[in-house]
Amino acid sequence: MNRFGDMKARFSGIHDLMKFRVTEILLISTAYDAYVLEEDGMLIEQIYHHFNDLSIPFIPRIHWVADGEDAWEELKLRPIHLIITMSRISDMSSFEVETKIHEAYPNIPIVMLSYDRLTPEIIARIRAISCIDRVFHWSGDNKVLVAIIKYIEDKQNVEADSKLGVQAILLVDDSPAYYSQILPTIYTEILTQTRYLVLHAMNIKHGLLRVRLRPKILLAETYEEAMEIISKYRHNLLGIISDVRFPKNGVLHPQAGIELNKIVRENIPDLPFLLQSEEAENAAKAEALRLDFLNKNSPKLLQNIRTYILENYGFGSFVFKYPDGRVIDKATDITNLERIIRDLPDASLYYHAKKNDFSRWFRARAEVEVADRLRFVDTENVSSAADIRAYILKVLNGYFQKYQSGLVLAFEGLSKKDMENAFIKLGTGSLGGKARGVAFMNGMIAKAQLADKYEDMKIKVPRSFVIGSDAFEKFIEENKLYSFLATGPTEAEIAQKFTASPLPAGTKENLLVLTQYIKCPLAVRSSSILEDSRILPFAGIYNTYVVPNCHADPEIRVKQLEDAVKLVYASVFYAAPVQYAKNADIRIEEEKMAVLIQELVGEHYGDYYYPAISGVAQSYNFYPYDPLKPEDGIVSLALGLGKAIVEGERVYRFSPAYPKLNPLVSGPKEYLEKSQHAFYAINFKDSADITLRADEDYIYKKLLISQAHKDQSLEYIGSTYSVENDCIYDNIYQQGPKLVTFAPILKYNRLPLRQIIKDLLGLGKQSFGTDVEIEFAVNIPKDKSKPKEFNFLQIRPMVVGREAFEVNMDEPEAFWCFSHHTIGNGSYQNIHDIIFVDPADFNLQNSVQIANEIGELNQVLIREGRRCILVGFGRMGTADRWLGIPLTWEQMSRAMIIVEVDLKNLRPEPSLGSHFFHNLTATGMGYFHIQYDNQAAGMLDWEWLLNQPVLQQTKFVKLVRRQEPFRAKIDGRSFKGIIYK
Repeated sequence: MNRFGDMKARFSGIHDLMKFRVTEILLISTAYDAYVLEEDGMLIEQIYHHFNDLSIPFIPRIHWVADGEDAWEELKLRPIHLIITMSRISDMSSFEVETKIHEAYPNIPIVMLSYDRLTPEIIARIRAISCIDRVFHWSGDNKVLVAIIKYIEDKQNVEADSKLGVQAILLVDDSPAYYSQILPTIYTEILTQTRYLVLHAMNIKHGLLRVRLRPKILLAETYEEAMEIISKYRHNLLGIISDVRFPKNGVLHPQAGIELNKIVRENIPDLPFLLQSEEAENAAKAEALRLDFLNKNSPKLLQNIRTYILENYGFGSFVFKYPDGRVIDKATDITNLERIIRDLPDASLYYHAKKNDFSRWFRARAEVEVADRLRFVDTENVSSAADIRAYILKVLNGYFQKYQSGLVLAFEGLSKKDMENAFIKLGTGSLGGKARGVAFMNGMIAKAQLADKYEDMKIKVPRSFVIGSDAFEKFIEENKLYSFLATGPTEAEIAQKFTASPLPAGTKENLLVLTQYIKCPLAVRSSSILEDSRILPFAGIYNTYVVPNCHADPEIRVKQLEDAVKLVYASVFYAAPVQYAKNADIRIEEEKMAVLIQELVGEHYGDYYYPAISGVAQSYNFYPYDPLKPEDGIVSLALGLGKAIVEGERVYRFSPAYPKLNPLVSGPKEYLEKSQHAFYAINFKDSADITLRADEDYIYKKLLISQAHKDQSLEYIGSTYSVENDCIYDNIYQQGPKLVTFAPILKYNRLPLRQIIKDLLGLGKQSFGTDVEIEFAVNIPKDKSKPKEFNFLQIRPMVVGREAFEVNMDEPEAFWCFSHHTIGNGSYQNIHDIIFVDPADFNLQNSVQIANEIGELNQVLIREGRRCILVGFGRMGTADRWLGIPLTWEQMSRAMIIVEVDLKNLRPEPSLGSHFFHNLTATGMGYFHIQYDNQAAGMLDWEWLLNQPVLQQTKFVKLVRRQEPFRAKIDGRSFKGIIYK
């Protein structure tokens, strides 16, 4: 039975375990007895420490009363979960109170705690009183109180929890004095084991699950009680500890324990069974039956029981032995266990498998599914130890894959093995928006079983590590950076101050360990608590830094990683996010930054490192053309790193619904001209000694497509242009210039890329309840024996904004701009300003200066608190100055509407996959695209605009303002937009 086989069952089932908790205890005793328990025994302190260090929020509270009248009042005031009575044996009449309470509240367990000497006659008299569930002996050790609480909880919860795989230890003994000693000893070992397991849990939820899955202790005082428990919970028992003499058929039976063992051996032959007795002659009987035996009279009895539990119930380390008892090695955790098993001598492997030790060890760790699979290793019929070893390793490998797939693991205590294919959190606090989206989809990919769906490609999330947002707050506070920021420093000064400030000690130590385990390039990305939210994405507003992580000196590697983290922290306070937050009426002080560290996807090609394919896919297409529909989505693909896509450069676009449909170009020659000419790679030449800078570009190298051809990385994505025939061949083996078309994949399906994208967009859209955008990278290893990998990098919800309301566009007012290619929905009013690039002076050679001049006029509007319409040529916000105007967010932050205008020799595709474009739509800005020489699709009245009153102008840019506001409307249903005169 797969009790915890999927993510939901494993962790969401936490709340279905241990539903009954003892949180309110009513103590009926004399004032002196209460004082003895409370003060001399330090009861509250003992209970607190036992519960608090296991992160159990239900710490019991004790309400003391001296008599029955006060007890009735307490029972009326609050729900009571356990009643402990300390009635004196000499005054048996006092049980009248307990009897009446039991009649009125039959579901509240009543336990008697006595420090009188309990003779067999007295015990018999107490057991005759039906209101008393159990009697315990108080010897001055306050641990018995904790044992009573846990025993009552176990007794109430075992029936429900056993169905979820919880294990149990059965203690069979009829002596209250004895089991009052033994139960605390067993519980101490169980709680010690549980604390150990919590420390080695994969995350907080896994730790809580292990607390609630801890083995229960069941107590039987008679043969019949024991047999009922064994029959009911035979598949849940870790072991039995039994006296030899106890009641059977209503009378003391001198061999009851031995008869009980006989029945158990017939039904559960591998179950650990410990006999114990005060009669020394029973030792010989146990030896004859090859049973473990302990003498109750031994001065080392409690110590011997602890040793027995550790050796037989799978607690503590797994001790590998030869059959003759010689110790070979110890495994402290599951990773070490797997490592040792690989080289374990056959004799030892067979010995432990036959004794079912592997299954028991996992069962003690609450890994029920693994324990069940290992329990059925058939040592009798398996042909060789090699087959046993292979089966065990297969089960363990499945365990690692299952737990690492789709879960956020806690970093502390993890080994290198644990870090394979995992999403790991360092420290506490929020994951932030970006990391949260990746972690969520990591889980959804595992749950939907997509990882190995396609034979030709593995779907995965690259190894990811998140520094929680608490580290950011601690970093700011410890270095007193808010007071520094209040002085209004420049971005360069912020970067310098932050990189000179030390990270919190715990964060620094985690990064040191991380660089020791991970030896590949790392991308250090922002993951703020506001980032990639459903209403405000902050896409590309914060910086991402690449760390080569290849220096021979580990101190330099960790220093580079630390600097990258600090620079991500610093970017919170740069101009772009500050202005972006102001536009959204958010105080930047509300922002908290987590940091996502991901393995950078790619292959080494000499001094360069890059993936074969990077991509951005959107489930909604703002610019469909026949036969495409908006809901078909759109995908942007690029050779090399995704920087080319998110910064709005030339890339390849296609619809997953029509992958073979060629771009809208007039012919092969134009196809060549408009295709991707260059790509981004990481430059590893001399990069080991780099000093990280705030501008992010310290390590990137822009290379020509011819370099990729030399690297032999175009096989799956390249085509050849034939100058002689003016045609394109869908391979790279012809003579002629190479271009990036992705034809081998999209036309001939050499890789199932389209199908994977459709799967992930569908999964994301269903999970988020809205349209989504995903980023990914495809690695095609040079080593053909290695699998190809589709690496899921990021997801964010799209703000489509077309559902709000229908906009009336039929008003008979004169307009100066209209377009059938718009984004947005609604009416835009109270705009008195327009910033536009003068068409008479525009030249792409001046695009960088034009961007700066727009930023200068934007500052005027920032100071005055005004918004504007921004009109420019080509692609706005692109990083490629030859495609348009390379604006940064802070340079155009006051724009409410952006108008991109094509020219005869400047007609780039709209920047659908760019961060700039995504933030534009998410912040509710309007967008107009005016195509060249197509007045039916859109037009702009330049003559009217040039005659508007100029408030201020620079060399290439003008700011016009008038008293009457400009008014604009965009209908998101028809993609039609108008700006009225």
